Amino acid sequence: MLLSKFSIKRRITMVMFYAIVIAFSFFAFTQLKVDFFPDIQFPIAGVITSYQGVGPKDIETMVTRPLEEAISSVKNIEKVNSQSYTGGSIITLEFKYGTDMNQADADIRKNIDLIRDYLPAEASDPMVFVFDPSLSPVMFMGLNSDYLGQSELRNLAVEKIEPMLERIPGVASVSTMGGLERQINVYMNPVLLASFNISPNEVTMALRSGRGISPGGSLKTGEKNYQLTLMSEYTDLEQVRKTTVGIRNGLPVRVEDIAEVEDGFKESSTEVRADYKEGISIIINKQSDANTVQTTQYIRQELPKINKALPQGTNLMVIFDQADFISRSVNNLRNSAAIAFVLAFLIIYIFLRNVRGSIIMGISMPISVTATFAVLYASDITLNIISMAGLALAIGMLVDNSIVVLENIFRHKEMKKSRADAAEDGASEVGMAITASTLTTVAVFLPVLFVPNITGQLFKDLVLTITFSLLVSLVVALTLVPMMASTMLEVEHPDKNTLFGRLKRNLSVILERVTEIYHTLLMKSLSLKKTILAAVTVLFFVSVTLAYFSGGEFLPKSDQGFISLLIEAPAGSPIEKSRVITYELEDMIQETIYPEEIDNVSFWFGSREGLAAFGATESTIEAFIKLKPATQRSRSQFEIQDSLRARLDRIPGITYMFQEGGAISNEKAIEVKVIGYDIDGAKAVAEQIKEKMAKTEGFVDIGLNVKASTPELQVHLNNDMLNAYHLTTMQVASNISTAIQGTVAARMREKGDEYDIRVQFGKEFRNRKESLQEIQINLPLGGAVKLGDLAEIKEEAAAPTIFRENQNRFVSVGAGLSGLELSKATEEIEKIISQTPVPSDFQVVIGGTAEDQQEAFFYLMLAFIVAVLLVYMIMAAQFESLVDPVIIMITVPLAVIGVFPFLFITGTSVSVMALVGLVMLVGIAVNNGIVLIDYINKLKRGGMSLLDAVEKGAVARVRPVLMTALTTILGMVPLAIELGEGAETWSPLARAVIGGLTATTLLTLIVIPIIYIIFEQTGEKVKAYIRRKRSMNYEF
Repeated sequence: MLLSKFSIKRRITMVMFYAIVIAFSFFAFTQLKVDFFPDIQFPIAGVITSYQGVGPKDIETMVTRPLEEAISSVKNIEKVNSQSYTGGSIITLEFKYGTDMNQADADIRKNIDLIRDYLPAEASDPMVFVFDPSLSPVMFMGLNSDYLGQSELRNLAVEKIEPMLERIPGVASVSTMGGLERQINVYMNPVLLASFNISPNEVTMALRSGRGISPGGSLKTGEKNYQLTLMSEYTDLEQVRKTTVGIRNGLPVRVEDIAEVEDGFKESSTEVRADYKEGISIIINKQSDANTVQTTQYIRQELPKINKALPQGTNLMVIFDQADFISRSVNNLRNSAAIAFVLAFLIIYIFLRNVRGSIIMGISMPISVTATFAVLYASDITLNIISMAGLALAIGMLVDNSIVVLENIFRHKEMKKSRADAAEDGASEVGMAITASTLTTVAVFLPVLFVPNITGQLFKDLVLTITFSLLVSLVVALTLVPMMASTMLEVEHPDKNTLFGRLKRNLSVILERVTEIYHTLLMKSLSLKKTILAAVTVLFFVSVTLAYFSGGEFLPKSDQGFISLLIEAPAGSPIEKSRVITYELEDMIQETIYPEEIDNVSFWFGSREGLAAFGATESTIEAFIKLKPATQRSRSQFEIQDSLRARLDRIPGITYMFQEGGAISNEKAIEVKVIGYDIDGAKAVAEQIKEKMAKTEGFVDIGLNVKASTPELQVHLNNDMLNAYHLTTMQVASNISTAIQGTVAARMREKGDEYDIRVQFGKEFRNRKESLQEIQINLPLGGAVKLGDLAEIKEEAAAPTIFRENQNRFVSVGAGLSGLELSKATEEIEKIISQTPVPSDFQVVIGGTAEDQQEAFFYLMLAFIVAVLLVYMIMAAQFESLVDPVIIMITVPLAVIGVFPFLFITGTSVSVMALVGLVMLVGIAVNNGIVLIDYINKLKRGGMSLLDAVEKGAVARVRPVLMTALTTILGMVPLAIELGEGAETWSPLARAVIGGLTATTLLTLIVIPIIYIIFEQTGEKVKAYIRRKRSMNYEF
């Protein structure tokens, strides 16, 4: 080839070229960002609307349905989910992958604006947000102390720790959860309010209007214009106490006359326990473009300095560090790549028995890898577990092209040619073949890029990394390898009496013996064509059958070194009950998890603030257990979870769920949706399914999305009384809210800091139902009336949350899996559904990860078919033949013969990863066939007979075929045997390739020559028949 010839003639030019490539590659490597996953964009948006005091059914009618109807017309929406709950609505929108979410955000807002006037005036404006995974916290810290109280701890975190953390490069924000925050509490006495005929809102308004900053207009003098500002602030408690609320009987009624003013704290709605002590949680978010690993490293570097500045007995600990698992996984992949490199180097030496040749390969491989980093950097791809896995998987394949080129150069050198001639002739002879084989390997990945949804996004970096590395390796094989071979390759003849000489002689004997055995088998097989082909056909069908018995799953579970657990105390439980359960859970964890397995444990319980508040109540408990690295534990994360599950089942009244999926998905493995308008009817069907699932082994953490009803006090207002007193519902609701929940009326400033002044009933009154009757409602015309005179108060069960999907109500049963594969679980669920009587107005469908698995499997099998067609087309173009590619494509079913039995033997489920390995095999398996058929054709064109060409060509190609196969197989062994953390993710892919490539390599050397002879002989018979026909027609 011209490229090889140029490289040999212009050696200095090539040396300079690769020097530049290496320099830029090292620069690129230092600049590559390190993250756990690629920059996966989840096309999800949400709309949250608050409508306090309104039940789920009215929320659905007045808020959710109008919003759903307006939003559903937005372009590219695939699914609309909504939840209507007491006090609000949340709608989740799933778009097609690839949707411009900025444009989608604008379209959602525009559509909402069109129907805003039709929404209740008392409801809040719908809040639109777009999900951004880069904004998720990168680190959680826990802070506890042997001496400091909760107030002092919070102040320490907010005033000292937060500012120190926020100065660290890459940190976007730091927030604190838990602890006690100072607040001025105005605890009203309802009895005293009633005696003065004063309502809660009047107290609020008095404090709000009594202090503040207000504009006073402007003052114009002859020389200057002045802006007037009225300044009046609360600076101490006495000023709050002396604030006048109203005038009764000619005398002022002050705050202190009807309330107790206390310099206290906000009542704790969220509590944190850090490592079995009361504490607080510190949440750190990185900047969206920051390097996760680098940012957390900077934070850890600052921790000693921060801890040194803390009071004695105060402990700041890392609860969760996203970079921990990233670093361990990436390092493991690096180690796997290094091991693969060493194994490939050894294979090359064993087959070539030439030190200089091995050195050439040892130089070409790292150059191919480092050059790939430059391409990754230029393509804006981060160094993550996906791209690193691509490199680790490609290590064995990187040398395939160079092996074929070097082996052929070596063969020409053994013909007594000069180094330059041997390099040029050897590289040129196989140049087109390795170009075609590389293109076929690359071509199989193109369909994977077009697989939709999360599967396509997840494998994009893997596909691009392998593609880039293989293309780079092709350039290296056609330029660097022949250039170096023309300079330094020699046929070595070491002294037979030395250790090195004896080793080389022994290797030569072994390889010659292998070649002889293969030659004998080949010749015997050529005389048993039908028997061989029949046996191979049987093996193929047996192998495909084993795919069913291997089971199936979406993505392999990975031991990430932490357990996230969500517990629900009995519905309506106060925070005190959650606290007691948390203590019980702490004891259980200490008894179940060995000290050498656990690093620390943290609990959050109670309601939350902001977006985290959704779905969390005072009965919600979250546990986060940080485990030691997997290499330091005797049990896996999942075995520990099973131990905890057995203990959790003994705690009465709670429901729990282990949150799995990590950064990719938080869906339940199995979700059965009962779709229908009647919630009670749907729930009855779901309960039957739940009971049957509970009796089936393997289903765990089973629960309905519709939770048990919580107790509710319903205030039924008398409309006639409201009209008589000229009151509105909102005026009544406002007074009730102030009395029970409390209202921030003003702020007190002290030493530059401001503190809320909250007005509400005292605890002793708020905790009694009877106090509701005594709440005073101020009247527009003066005076006040008790709530008990306006309404009847009833205790009822709160209406459950209403769930909808694509504007249809549903109730779902969700479950996790333990010891049951996803495909088998889906079969069990289908059996359960078929045995459950379902009324005609309901529909039952299966969702969750099972739905994702079915979709991914469908598209990957489609990608497999497209890959086969693309490979065929490339080979047809290379061979300028429609028949030769068909012969070579036989290697694909030969590969399948090895895939499923190997997965079955190793206990590996058929997953998305295994199917990607199957798709990869389409491109890898044909490479041996291409090299073999290409050489046989060249021998035939040189005048050799069919049988002689097949015999000589097959025997001559056995060495490069075995070399390329073994380097690829051994390159994947470290991933296949799961060396280190995170390897569980990639082992199914590596095992699929190892099993398939082993089978196709061994069978290709026998089956392809047989098929080739059959096709050629059949072709000759057809041509002879056509010639006879033509001859007969001519004579006639």
